[in-house]
Amino acid sequence: MFSSNKSERKPSEAIQVGKPAGRKLNEFLINASVFMGFAGVLVFFSISSSSFLTGANITDIFLRISITGPIAFGIMLSIILKGINLTPGAVVGLVGLTVTATIRAGYALPTAIFLAFLVGAAFGLVTAFAVAKAKMNPFIATVAIMFVGDSVARVTTQGGLPIYIYRAPEAFSNIYRGSTFFIPNPIFILLVTVLIYYLVLERMKYGRRLYAAGLSIKAARAAGIRVNLYYGIAYFFATLSAVLPGIIVASQVRSGQPLIGHAYLWDGIGAAFLSTIISKGGRPNILGALFGAVVLSTVDNGLTLIGVPFYWKEFARGLIILAILVVATLKNRRT
Repeated sequence: MFSSNKSERKPSEAIQVGKPAGRKLNEFLINASVFMGFAGVLVFFSISSSSFLTGANITDIFLRISITGPIAFGIMLSIILKGINLTPGAVVGLVGLTVTATIRAGYALPTAIFLAFLVGAAFGLVTAFAVAKAKMNPFIATVAIMFVGDSVARVTTQGGLPIYIYRAPEAFSNIYRGSTFFIPNPIFILLVTVLIYYLVLERMKYGRRLYAAGLSIKAARAAGIRVNLYYGIAYFFATLSAVLPGIIVASQVRSGQPLIGHAYLWDGIGAAFLSTIISKGGRPNILGALFGAVVLSTVDNGLTLIGVPFYWKEFARGLIILAILVVATLKNRRT
C-alpha cells in the first residue's frame, strides 16, 4: 500500500543535483583549459627562446599590458551591459597626437595631458549620448565614432603623418621610462587603474547596479535604477580609459602616431571577453580582463622573440580572439 519515500525521491534528486553538478564540471573544464593553454604557451616560448623568462623581457610584457590593460577594462564596461565599445582604437591615436602637438608647440606637459583628457572626454560624451540617450546600437555607434576619430587624425596630420618630438622633455619621456617606488611608471599606473576599477565595480553601489542593469534592464528599472544614467557613465569611462594608454604610447615612441590605437584595440577586446570565460557565470570582471591582457601580451611578445613576421602575428591574434569568443559562447549556452 505504501511506497518507499527513498524510491520516489531518487530520480528527482538525481535530476536536481545532476544539472548543477554538470554545469560546475563544464565550467571547471573550460576554466582549466584556459589556464592549461596559457601554461602551454609559457612552456613553448620558454623552450623556443632563452630570452623569454628573463627579467627584462617580463618587464617588457608588463609594459605592453599597461597599454592593453586599461583599454580592455573600458571595453569590459560595455560588455557588462551586453554591448561593445570600439572607440579606443581612434582615441589612443588622437590622444597621442594631442600630447605631442601641444608639447611641440612649446606648452608644458600638464597642459598637454589636460588637453588629452579633454579629447578623451569629448569622445566619451559623444559615445555616451549615442548609446544611452539616442539608444543607438553600441557596435554601429562606436564604429561610426571610431571612423570619425580616424578621419580627424588623418586630416590633422596630412594623411596620417606622425608628429615627432625630437627633443622630448624629460618629464614626458619619464612617463614611459621613469619609475615610481622602483616600479616602472606605466606598470604603476596600471596597478592604480586596476585598484580603482576593482573598488568601483566590486565594492561600490555603482558597480552592483551596473551589473544589475546588464543582467536585466526591466528588473533594474523596476528596482529604481536609472538605467540610462548608468549606461551613459559606463560608456563615457569606457572611452576615457583609452586616454592613459594613448599618453603612455606617445611617451614610448616620442611621437604621435595617428592610427596606432588599432594595434592595441583587438587585444583589448580579446582580453575583455576572456574575463567572461574564467569567471563564474560568464561575469565580466577586472581581474579576468587583466589576466586576458597578460595572455595576449605574452603571446605577442613570444611571437616577436621567435621571429614570427608581423603578418603571421595578426593571423595568430585573430585565431586567439576567435577561440576566446567561441569558448565564451559555449560557456554561456551551458550555464
